[in-house]
Amino acid sequence: MSKPVQVERAAPISIGMMVGGVAMIVIAILALYGIAFTELGNWDYWVLIIGGGLAVIGALWFISYVLNVRKFRKLMAEKSKAVFLKELDDIEYLAWRLPLRYEEELMAKKKHFGLK
Repeated sequence: MSKPVQVERAAPISIGMMVGGVAMIVIAILALYGIAFTELGNWDYWVLIIGGGLAVIGALWFISYVLNVRKFRKLMAEKSKAVFLKELDDIEYLAWRLPLRYEEELMAKKKHFGLK
């Protein structure tokens, strides 16, 4: 079963949100100082607020994704079957929260250890 787009494409979407938010912040600041984009009128504050929100949400989403991938890689690097079984619930949860390729990697590791 395929996963939602926001899970499968978490990295590019979150980076896009960050870049778009930063671009909106720059545009709003330039408009506030009257350097460029003066046609925004009184909307420059709203563009600044929305851009800041997008940048923060995108950054938090990307950081969360990277931390989940790092934790997954660390747990998957385990050589011991006993330790792997002990951490299996955490690994499966992380694979569920990450794109499909991580679930496939988990299945291969389980097959390597002879698990279902």
